[in-house]
Amino acid sequence: MNLCIDIGNSRSKLAVFSEEGELLQLVTRERFSQKKLDKVLKKYPIRQAILSSVRRRNSRIERQLSGQLLHFVRLNWELGLPIENSYATPETLGNDRIAAVVAAHSLFPDSNVLVIDAGTCITYDFITEGGNYLGGSILAGIEMRFAALEHFTAKLPLVQRIDLDQEIGNTTLSSIQTGVQSGVVYEMQGFIAQYQKEYPELRVLITGGDADFFEKRLSSQLFKVPNLVLMGLNQILNYHVQQHTAD
Repeated sequence: MNLCIDIGNSRSKLAVFSEEGELLQLVTRERFSQKKLDKVLKKYPIRQAILSSVRRRNSRIERQLSGQLLHFVRLNWELGLPIENSYATPETLGNDRIAAVVAAHSLFPDSNVLVIDAGTCITYDFITEGGNYLGGSILAGIEMRFAALEHFTAKLPLVQRIDLDQEIGNTTLSSIQTGVQSGVVYEMQGFIAQYQKEYPELRVLITGGDADFFEKRLSSQLFKVPNLVLMGLNQILNYHVQQHTAD
């Protein structure tokens, strides 16, 4: 069995995959839990693991996993991938972005795919039908936009997201909500339309914490795939183990 650990900006995830690629257990926490990791390792016959983190390295966890398991991989820009990476500065590329496109290409190997990860940031990443990752775009996510309006102005309040039934805000609060929430939807429609001009048979996948928000409004234009990043980490781990075994 495989263990995939994704330590992100706002939450950490531990996922256990079977040899067939089935997700057996998913644990999500705001902060990484050493106690929960120990419980997962005791519960399942984990043989190999991959760790992806945007935070400072945790040497204790890495020593534990590398010492306890048959194979341990820490995802970084120098690690071999089952796709071609044409990003000009791979050392600056987020692990979540590359993992997501690896999974997307595995799901649709004969298609051009645009991957949208809607979380703290909203990222757009494009991989060709031939498995060549070209890059994409990074934008502020919904909550970050709300926070920025409050932080960089003297009088605008910090507001919360709501289900809108109007396009015109008639109070300051509703004006911010319609501006941010409708704005990100129109923005996403524009990105998708631009990619579709060049790649008419494009598949569009969305994942991340705000995927439900966008799927509800753009269901005809995209397909939601939960845990896409974890799926990609699992595939990168299997690829690395296969390469190591072949050597």
